[in-house]
Amino acid sequence: MFILLTGAPQAGKTTACWKALPGLRTAGVKIGGFVSPVLVDVAGAKTGIEMWDLRTGGHRTLACVGRPDEPSTVGVYRFDDGAAIWARDVLAAALLADNDWLVIDEIGPLELHQGDGFAFALEPLADPLRVPNAIVMVRSSLVDELAERLGRSDMVQVCVTPENRAEIPAQLVRLVRAARP
Repeated sequence: MFILLTGAPQAGKTTACWKALPGLRTAGVKIGGFVSPVLVDVAGAKTGIEMWDLRTGGHRTLACVGRPDEPSTVGVYRFDDGAAIWARDVLAAALLADNDWLVIDEIGPLELHQGDGFAFALEPLADPLRVPNAIVMVRSSLVDELAERLGRSDMVQVCVTPENRAEIPAQLVRLVRAARP
């Protein structure tokens, strides 16, 4: 099963997935890949993006919000080259590992429009023999493009909104459990 966890930016996709992880692990699901929660300061303003390796628990700051006098890499973010290499290595290892489920947070314009970031994962994601089960986060404006590009017949879209985001972790756990042989 291939779950596209979608929603508008800041709808709560990452948080919903993060909150589902304990339930998945309790069910004995081996998870690889990563989640990328935003970093915020004490006032709640975004300061960057953290990346957590779901297999090892390792984490690194992937990007910081750039200062006005700094050029950004993507959007408002300035990516750390070393952390970006580490992030790609985490995903490459997860694609080869013996995981029950792969989690990718997220596939976005960098991958779909620039062929950068985690674009190398698009080909294996399209193959259900290589990646039988995945939860991939993608913003709602790109979900149709990603679905068409991957062309998988086993896709399920789960849309996160501010109104339903509290129920999404339990829904993800139910979907994953239902997909187990």
